[in-house]
Amino acid sequence: MILLFNACAQLKTKEALDLVKKTSKQIPKSFYSNPRLLTSLLDALMKCGDVAHAESLFYSSKQKVLSSYGAMMTGINHLNIYDK
Repeated sequence: MILLFNACAQLKTKEALDLVKKTSKQIPKSFYSNPRLLTSLLDALMKCGDVAHAESLFYSSKQKVLSSYGAMMTGINHLNIYDK
């Protein structure tokens, strides 16, 4: 799943975003406690432009690691939304 999210993050298309959303809905919520999985999902969502979903996942995660902060900041920088 991590490889899929990373590939979608590189594509940055609507189709990639749709695939990320569809896949993330099928993942058990307990998997979100895996920092590598959550970071790659956040990265894909941000790079594909779904800031609201990424923020929701980020703020609801109980275990925030440096890489998840990095994914969010990179996405904010990429999308030029500096007011966040």
